[in-house]
Amino acid sequence: MRLETIAARGGRDVTSGNRPLTPPLYQTNVFVFDSMAQVEAVWEGKEPGFVYGRYGTPNHAMLEAMVAELEGGEAAVACASGMGATTALILGLLRRGDHLVAARDLYGSTTALFTDEVGRLGIEVSFVDASDPERVMEALTPKTRAVFVEALSNPLLRVVDVEALAARLAGRGVELIVDSSLASPAVLRPIGLGASVVLHSATKFISGHGDVTAGVVVGSRAVVERVRAAAIRVGTNLSPFDCWLAARGLRTLHVRLERQCANALVLARFLEGRPEVQRVHYPGLPSHPQHGLAARLFKNGAGAMLSFDLGGGAPAVERLMTRLRLIEFAPSFGDVATTWTYPARTSHRRIAAAAKAEMGIGPGLVRLSVGIEAVEDLIDDLTGAIEN
Repeated sequence: MRLETIAARGGRDVTSGNRPLTPPLYQTNVFVFDSMAQVEAVWEGKEPGFVYGRYGTPNHAMLEAMVAELEGGEAAVACASGMGATTALILGLLRRGDHLVAARDLYGSTTALFTDEVGRLGIEVSFVDASDPERVMEALTPKTRAVFVEALSNPLLRVVDVEALAARLAGRGVELIVDSSLASPAVLRPIGLGASVVLHSATKFISGHGDVTAGVVVGSRAVVERVRAAAIRVGTNLSPFDCWLAARGLRTLHVRLERQCANALVLARFLEGRPEVQRVHYPGLPSHPQHGLAARLFKNGAGAMLSFDLGGGAPAVERLMTRLRLIEFAPSFGDVATTWTYPARTSHRRIAAAAKAEMGIGPGLVRLSVGIEAVEDLIDDLTGAIEN
């Protein structure tokens, strides 16, 4: 071969008699076929194989298999973000004329999607207090196709009784969709409690290191294939490298969450004892109105997220930002490093003031994503930042 051909085509086939310990990265956007028979077999799903990056790669398959098994689902599909996964899920499951019942205190971007975009598709959305299964049942209509809740609400950490809600919905032909991003399968496995579909912003605890933006939908093969088809059509595909990173992070999920949940409980108890703090929202505390429910549903702790109301309102939050030295302001969660954010100006900034007040998101509300640091250092940092 000539120089130009060697440069363009060389080094592609390296044979090995054994396999690598670490799964390799398939950084390619397309796959090669050796015969028309193979083209037909792979495209029709009669033999395993991959076609094009938007349809998936071995790295997608690895991540999807890991999350599906952790959640106890039949299959999973990875998307480019949590919101990408939510969008593909809605497009895959619902049609014009359908009705969706959603929790009223969802993540702000999810609420905005349902309020501003889903309605334009001819899908009606009703928002209810999902912490009360009776309210959900009262909102059902003959056109209801799905109920969408967060296992732990963002940012107030309200708990939905997934098991009770699933039992009430059984046999009605209504999919129970649970966004379990704030919990993770290390804390809660909704499918085992009767949920139809589980959704994750895999950006958060699934990946765990602040270097991936991803989403995953888990459910039956039939549901996942509908969601996958929608994801392919709208282009919410995740890159192979992000799949590889997320799968790597997932291997330490339980180790991370064990430490993070333990730290969160210590910090929640500390904050509850501070006079500057009006209220702490953490289901691991006996003072939480759903503490008993959380103890029944959650395994290995009550999660690594908490929020608290500062008595001084917005000025106190401003002081917190200038005084904290270790804990950084970052509008996300699930990292191994502890971070904080201000929901009124980040995740829920587009929500009307009256709606925020109804949700319980006040001017002094701070959300904390607890990491794996020495908890004593976190307490020292918070003490200096909140004391008057």
